[in-house]
Amino acid sequence: MSAFADLEWRRIDVTAIVTHGGLATIDERRHQACREWLRRQGYEIDTFDCRPGLAVAIPELGRLLRWEQQFGYSLDPNTCNLDALRDGFEFVIPEGGGRVLEIIRPDLAWKEDRRWLCGLLTIAQEQCRQQLALGRRFFVLLVVPEDSSFIGATVEEVTVPGIFWNPNTDHHEFVH
Repeated sequence: MSAFADLEWRRIDVTAIVTHGGLATIDERRHQACREWLRRQGYEIDTFDCRPGLAVAIPELGRLLRWEQQFGYSLDPNTCNLDALRDGFEFVIPEGGGRVLEIIRPDLAWKEDRRWLCGLLTIAQEQCRQQLALGRRFFVLLVVPEDSSFIGATVEEVTVPGIFWNPNTDHHEFVH
């Protein structure tokens, strides 16, 4: 099962998922029109708003991720380490549709805690790859001012992986 019927490179979802590892950026003035288009394409949209600061935004992210139901405690800036966030970062993807996590003004969170926001985006990119492998669509829509200095920031460096090896030769005959 493929995630897309065809690879139409002019679509924001195709470029986000296939070209940019699950990240797309839109300027604030086109945000509403983009949301409407995404909904017409069958996407469900979740919003993480960074404008009030991370002290307010992180508990909202916890509600979005159903953190308390998953782990029995509330997500807050003191309990939001990236390993825990990776464990609880999951979204239900509707059959035949997709899911978008829109992050409003991530540039403000970047100024507040660059390491944490970079970790969040890396986790979201991992989620994008996992969902794509299952034939589902998930990506992050970053909503920023048109002249944002956040555009072009490095989120995740990709390294050459170690040589593949697996002791289970029943499934991987080439490792003999």
